[in-house]
Amino acid sequence: MLITRCLRALTALAAAAAIGVADAPQPPLELLGWKAVWSVPAGEEARLSFLSGENLITATPEGTVTVHDPGTGAIRRTIHTSAPSVQEAWATTGTLVVAGSPRGSLDETLYGYDLASGGLLWRRALPPSGPRTDNNVPRILVSEYGVVVFQRGSGLLSLDVRTGGVHARAADAVGCEGQPGSTSRAVLLLSYCGQGPVRLDSFDPRTLRRNWTRPVTTRHTTAEDAVRLWFRRASEGFVIAGVDNDEFLFTQDGTPLPVFRLDRAAASWPAGGDIRWSPPLEVGHHPDAENDAGFDWNNAWPLPGYFISRDQDTGRLGAFPLDRPLTHTANFVGATSHLAFIHSDAQVTAFRPVYGRPTGPVALGGVPPQAWPDACSLLTPRDLGHGIRPVSGSKSLGDLTLPRPVTCDWVPPEDDAEVISLSVSWVSSDAGALFAAAAGQTKRHESFDYDPTIEGDGIFSYTAHGAGGTFGATLVNVGPVIVRLTSPSRLLQRLAAVRVRDNLMARYRPGERVRPPERTGGWTHLADAGVRADPVVDGGVVYAGADDGLYALDAVTGRVRWRSSPAAPMLVDGVLYAARPDGVAAVDAATGRMRWNRRLDSSFAVVIEAGSVYAGTGFTHVVALDAATGEQRWRFRVPGSSLGRIVVAGGTVYVISRESLLSALDAKTGALRWRARLGTGYLTPAGYLTATGEALFVAAGTKVFAFDPATGKTRWRVRFGDAVGYAPVVIGGTVYLGDLAGRTYALNTASGEERWRLTTAGDSGLWNVTESRGVVYVGARHLHALDPVSGEERWSRPLTARVSVHEDTVFAQDEGGTLHALDAATGAPRWRFQTGGRFQTRPVVAGGLVYVGSSNGNLYALRATDGLPGPSPADLDRLRQPASPAPIERDLRPSNGDRLRSRH
Repeated sequence: MLITRCLRALTALAAAAAIGVADAPQPPLELLGWKAVWSVPAGEEARLSFLSGENLITATPEGTVTVHDPGTGAIRRTIHTSAPSVQEAWATTGTLVVAGSPRGSLDETLYGYDLASGGLLWRRALPPSGPRTDNNVPRILVSEYGVVVFQRGSGLLSLDVRTGGVHARAADAVGCEGQPGSTSRAVLLLSYCGQGPVRLDSFDPRTLRRNWTRPVTTRHTTAEDAVRLWFRRASEGFVIAGVDNDEFLFTQDGTPLPVFRLDRAAASWPAGGDIRWSPPLEVGHHPDAENDAGFDWNNAWPLPGYFISRDQDTGRLGAFPLDRPLTHTANFVGATSHLAFIHSDAQVTAFRPVYGRPTGPVALGGVPPQAWPDACSLLTPRDLGHGIRPVSGSKSLGDLTLPRPVTCDWVPPEDDAEVISLSVSWVSSDAGALFAAAAGQTKRHESFDYDPTIEGDGIFSYTAHGAGGTFGATLVNVGPVIVRLTSPSRLLQRLAAVRVRDNLMARYRPGERVRPPERTGGWTHLADAGVRADPVVDGGVVYAGADDGLYALDAVTGRVRWRSSPAAPMLVDGVLYAARPDGVAAVDAATGRMRWNRRLDSSFAVVIEAGSVYAGTGFTHVVALDAATGEQRWRFRVPGSSLGRIVVAGGTVYVISRESLLSALDAKTGALRWRARLGTGYLTPAGYLTATGEALFVAAGTKVFAFDPATGKTRWRVRFGDAVGYAPVVIGGTVYLGDLAGRTYALNTASGEERWRLTTAGDSGLWNVTESRGVVYVGARHLHALDPVSGEERWSRPLTARVSVHEDTVFAQDEGGTLHALDAATGAPRWRFQTGGRFQTRPVVAGGLVYVGSSNGNLYALRATDGLPGPSPADLDRLRQPASPAPIERDLRPSNGDRLRSRH
């Protein structure tokens, strides 16, 4: 058996190492951990990577199968299967078996290929499964002796591996719930029949006769119980079966083995040199390293990984660290006599065992506890002042006690000031790789934003957005230490991170200095939440609305002049007007003082026009407020259940309801001028309005209308095949419309006659149109520059982006948060800047700077010539007051004797 060969190989390696040091009587070397030796690309699906005899196989859902040498990773052959969509793949006895769905079908077909030549051996369609549910999806099990198909209600079907012919059939027990599994030479079925214990059965794959039956649980189930049954991939010779949250370990012949979770006895390296460890059973985090105070075990970013092995004598489980960080998506592929494999981040990585003499506790990755620095010493009174306090209970990991606190809070003396929490997350000789992996995974995560302006030099800051709100953290890495900082204030978090980095550098890299932030003429303002409102630049001041406040910033330096409560600014005659969740407010632009604050049931669709503020409130009313005093001038209830957009033009207020009812109100009195029914039924959203002095354009579902603004008479209407998904854009005598199928229409504003259309591959969700210097720019699946008369394309770029134009530059904001500056005449790229988040404002250009806000909480002022950002004003202040080195514990690096050895 392979398990025997593995044990012999491990014993031989240990014996050889002992012979090498025979002259100096020392204990034999022991298994210390695992070192990565090579990686090969693999698909995203972990189940399509597996070991089969002397082959490592990776497959893609598109049907390409690659056979590798498991010793080196070298490609032996590539097989292009005929399965249009591959769900699973296996290999045994020189045969590759692939399960896939024919194009346009949910039913599965099995394909058999010769592993040596790649030639098709057989093909067999499985019985139709009907509606796809967890209960009736066919389960395919492949062993050396046959292919077995298990399907609820149809029983077991055994096929010959080389021919696809039927060996045997067997009906499953009526009323039983089962979860199939397999080993190299048996088919397994974990089942219960509505009452009694859960049992594990082994079947011969050729005859489907039962080999043995073992009870798995002693507790009895009832018909009402919902029991979750599962198998987990394990090394050859072992079976890991699960019932609900309980796990059970068997040998291949059905012998039950005790399952020991890692406890305090296994949290340190085993004494002596004669313990025989099995090949790895699984891969994961250290089981004790979960949700303990002061430690970062929340899988939000990679942590050290471990192969879990079993002591053959005692049955105790041991965890042996990998030499690189592990993400939560890692899956165990299998093990040979010399290597073990995991699938993670679309690649398979091979690890070899590392032998040496134990030096430190497993729970700390082999680093001695004395190497962990005191978290409270990483921020000194010279950095932020007094107020650092250790967090109670932050010195232990399970039953392992560290000599110093790993979590401390800096509590400022002011009651209303923000607290900074500092945690030593990990200490490792591979901390740099762990830090880089954390940054890489965070950048790829769709729910996380990051801050590129302080990235590098050992600092990485990120922001997460979830149902519970927005939170952020900053990671700091110098030498073997990784520190995590959190605070409600991103600015304080950033300042503290720089101080912590400087203090760590004084300990681990004395004499080195970090290059100061570059002065480019640009700057970055750090808000504590996403910047959502388009910046307003006026009189040397930038007004920026973020979720945490309305900021007035010096346009040249970025310094805060004043801050008010959250609002999206609209500047009119020196006054900032904004909608709040509970009303509308007016703020003095010079001082930030509130002029008035009108409370309403709710507020939305705020418009300022001719001395009045118009807003929707209570979902069914429109109110008009005096712009100077906030006093209500009039209030009008619009029939229907919910209002849509409000537009004001030519002394008329237009509003549409979801019941496709359009109302025109006198802007001064609120009196109804006219009403039109669009006949499009209930609308979600409630249509789109665009008004000019000459006409009102309404897009509702698949219909587009042009109304006379004075009388409400329909001038023309057109109907498209797909719904219009955006507000009409009127430029000159043309109205542009974008539908949800990706088409752009240019219509004559007077007649509705189509002038031209642009067709792209589907709706981008970012359709927008702008015009500058005789060119129309359409943002869709691609960015197009078109002749406005003929629609002829002048240039295009493969960018799905929102577009703004300033003089001879096109600014395109793509979905990935990158701002592209393009030559307006040719589309040639000039520069680009990655914000680290998603765009929530359009770029505004003034005074040689481009202002743009991001979901990561930054308002960037980029140099217009090359897109370079600049530091925050606080960064420049820090340069004038450099931090002092930490006065104590200057060197906590592990000695060479404490690091993971790789001697054989």
